[in-house]
Amino acid sequence: MNVLKNATWVFLLAGILSSCSNSATKEKVQPNFVIIMADDLGFGGLASYGDPRLRTPNIDYLAAKGIRFTDFHSNAPVCSPTRAALLTGNYQQRAGLEGVIYVRGETREVGLDSSQVSIAKLLKTAGYATGIMGKWHLGYQKEYNPVYHGFDTFYGYLSGNVDYHSHYDNAGIYDWWHNLDSIYEEGYATDLISAHAVDFINENKEKPFFLYVSHEAPHVPFQGRNNPAYRFPGKKFSYHGPVEDTVKVYNEMVEVMDEGVGEILNALRKNGIEENTLVLFISDNGAEIFGNNGKLSGQKGNLLEGGHRVPGIAYWKGKITPRESSATVLSMDVLPTLLAMSQDSYSEKLQFDGVDLSKHLLHNKSIEDRDLFWRYRNQKVARHKEWKLLLSDKDTLLINLNKDVLEFNNLSKERPEIVKDLLKKLEAWEKEVGPVTAMKTI
Repeated sequence: MNVLKNATWVFLLAGILSSCSNSATKEKVQPNFVIIMADDLGFGGLASYGDPRLRTPNIDYLAAKGIRFTDFHSNAPVCSPTRAALLTGNYQQRAGLEGVIYVRGETREVGLDSSQVSIAKLLKTAGYATGIMGKWHLGYQKEYNPVYHGFDTFYGYLSGNVDYHSHYDNAGIYDWWHNLDSIYEEGYATDLISAHAVDFINENKEKPFFLYVSHEAPHVPFQGRNNPAYRFPGKKFSYHGPVEDTVKVYNEMVEVMDEGVGEILNALRKNGIEENTLVLFISDNGAEIFGNNGKLSGQKGNLLEGGHRVPGIAYWKGKITPRESSATVLSMDVLPTLLAMSQDSYSEKLQFDGVDLSKHLLHNKSIEDRDLFWRYRNQKVARHKEWKLLLSDKDTLLINLNKDVLEFNNLSKERPEIVKDLLKKLEAWEKEVGPVTAMKTI
């Protein structure tokens, strides 16, 4: 796809602003959109995805009454790049964000450039109120703040993770914000994120809104509601925290997030807008070793399926027929899907790597086959339908995911023609999005 280059974003957005209507017409009832993103939640990390230890009735309700995806993927096996892809509708490499924006070091100075077209900017031109509650992780500096990416309201933190109680990041820097202002707010981060999400719904119930609920849970540190704060400036602390019973606390972290999902659903119902709201529940990447990736190989940080195949649920009462979908879907598909559903007109010059899933969601139409790619550190993946080619410094793997989702059987020697074809496609993709050396983060 011939995606517009970054240098044209500012000019393009100006054209979009002039061509899009600023409010819904009387003939159109624009739907609301709620994206709920868990952090480091693996493919098997919910009751509805096979974990009997967890009590997640609200998320399981979404799965039972909506679409439960079995082949949903984050755009990357780590945080920042997946979030960039979600917001821009493109491979994260086009924004130069192939890897994590770390709390320490050179990457603390970089972020998602405000010249990028974002989902919040586009929906805002269509008359939507826009809000993000929770984790940003797309830049620490002021110029990368969510308010410069189309969000009217931001409550949360800029870092990859904070102490759930003290709200200090992993470098011992206080990190809790309302828009551009650092604020003090007492409370457990998951509860605060859910509460601000509910407030946003209540405040914007009379107009269309786009709400991005970006949870910290179940990312470390291990902290439940009643565990003490432990990160403070000038004090040494561990990354994972001092909790000894990590399994118990991890489960609590997921379950408290689920309670928040229930509060969001109740807010939609009380305001009479549940039937006009699409709710998406997804994760930013697979789980670490202490999480649950089901039976998948790999984990967060690598490109085996466990690193990026994650839970994906779409719920819209009365509009989406409950079912399971094996369609291959990525984070970057969310933006073009919401644009199509927003019932507004956008510039024909807008093109994205992601695809519009609206007909699949609403009418169960098949998604056209496409080539898909991942790249992170020393790993690269090219996928077409059931065939996945995984390259690393150590090996070349060809997997038939329909027959071997656990990735045990390497067919590269048996099917060299498929290896050759996928290598050619991967090379062309890399030329288009840019080499690793051109990335801000790797």
